[in-house]
Amino acid sequence: MKRGKTEPAPSFVCLFHLLLSDAVQREFLLNILFLVLINLLIKPFFIFGIDLTVQNRLPEGDYGLYFALLNFTYLFQILNDFGIQNFNNRHVSRHPHLLPKYFPNLLVIKFLLSTLYVCASLLAAWGLAGYGWRELPLLLILLCNQVLAQGILFLRSNISGLGHFRLDSVLSSLDKLLMLGTCGVLLWGLPPCVLSVESFALAQTLALVVTAIVVGVVLRSKVALRLRPSWLHNWRAGRPALLFLFRKSFPYALVLLLMTAYTRLDAVLLERLLPDGRIHADVYAGAYRLLDAANMFGYLFASLLLPMFARMLRRGEDVRPLVSVSFQLIWAGGIALAALVFFARADLIHLMMPERAGAYRWDTLGVLIWTFVPVSATYIFSTLLTADERLMQMNRFFVAGIALDVALNLLLIPRYQALGAAVAALATQTFIALAMMALCIRYFRLRPSGNGLLRILGFAAVVVVAAGAVFLETIFPLSGKIGLTLGVALVAAVIFRLLDVRQLQELLRKTTG
Repeated sequence: MKRGKTEPAPSFVCLFHLLLSDAVQREFLLNILFLVLINLLIKPFFIFGIDLTVQNRLPEGDYGLYFALLNFTYLFQILNDFGIQNFNNRHVSRHPHLLPKYFPNLLVIKFLLSTLYVCASLLAAWGLAGYGWRELPLLLILLCNQVLAQGILFLRSNISGLGHFRLDSVLSSLDKLLMLGTCGVLLWGLPPCVLSVESFALAQTLALVVTAIVVGVVLRSKVALRLRPSWLHNWRAGRPALLFLFRKSFPYALVLLLMTAYTRLDAVLLERLLPDGRIHADVYAGAYRLLDAANMFGYLFASLLLPMFARMLRRGEDVRPLVSVSFQLIWAGGIALAALVFFARADLIHLMMPERAGAYRWDTLGVLIWTFVPVSATYIFSTLLTADERLMQMNRFFVAGIALDVALNLLLIPRYQALGAAVAALATQTFIALAMMALCIRYFRLRPSGNGLLRILGFAAVVVVAAGAVFLETIFPLSGKIGLTLGVALVAAVIFRLLDVRQLQELLRKTTG
């Protein structure tokens, strides 16, 4: 497969004229801006308006159990998805005319896998993790929510694979928009005694069901689908197609399993290893909330980049300029956000959880938020490797990441509790990000120049030092400190040429003119 011409590879911080020279990359920038805007309007309201309020109103430890069980539901996600979403997104973007043929069979596979996923998770929770009858009802609701969420992602993967990126961007926040309504009624429209972790989970179930129906109707309007699967009508004709889809999906499923394991084990181990694990899981969940909100942007980048990378690679186009643009954008945002939250950690905890604020909580947040920097880089490079089907190469490092994460958690949690889990997460994610970057350098000839590395590191140093100086100054209120820090980060991004305002204006003029 072609990788482009033989000219020297651009650095990770190449100028925006590389973006301007390619329509695909202009499309990426406009869609990512639209996607971020849509999600900024909705998802933060759920995370900080609904989810945080639920944690503050519930007795301490109840939300910790909810958070641990929620993370447990991700451990068997391989059975729930089997890599079908990533495979389907990539396959549809390359061969959109085959969607009506494969969709019915994939839909049946999703149903069978989801049933197996729920049964296997319940058995593992009972027999391996030691959860009892008190936890199993909540776990069952959360498992059903995962089935619905994965079903929605599968339906959306067809929409984005067909090239309807902006429509998919709108649908990406529909579930959270509906949850604002269902969970809002639970919090403010019903008596306080009704609120529990179970009722909170059921309110999300209702929103997910409605979302699945809406996304299904939208997909049906975009392509003619024969919903009766061929293998039910003719088993001999359908069986080869099903076996083919399983075979093609397995590498994606393995990636999903390994990535989920090293990202979701922390909370489960924290709750299971300590006698009062629910309390410490509650602390970790409070810190993870901000990381989860930040990770939303990385996931949006990946969901938009995957079909674009797949199409460019199929056409033999050079993906390096698009990698460079996406990396420099997410690097600038990641460093700025992590530095801001780190220095404002005490103020933020007091603001979010005034009755439960303490050094233990904000120190955990201060360590965990830096995880966003390597995670955001992983979103870019692992998406490129997935689009090029470099799955086995990634899996070797994911296995090593699991071993590292488990070892660090077993070593650190008994002594440092949630803070130790945060350190383990940061170390593991940094290792994975460097590994994914190394693989992309090897297979796509991404050669960062010395000048480029200096710009990246220089931007990070300036932003961190500036944020520290701003928050050491007590004259400004918190809002002023946040605004000043973000302003410095924006100016630094321009100075270090991670963002070129003049060329960005030219881009917007060309696309709107």
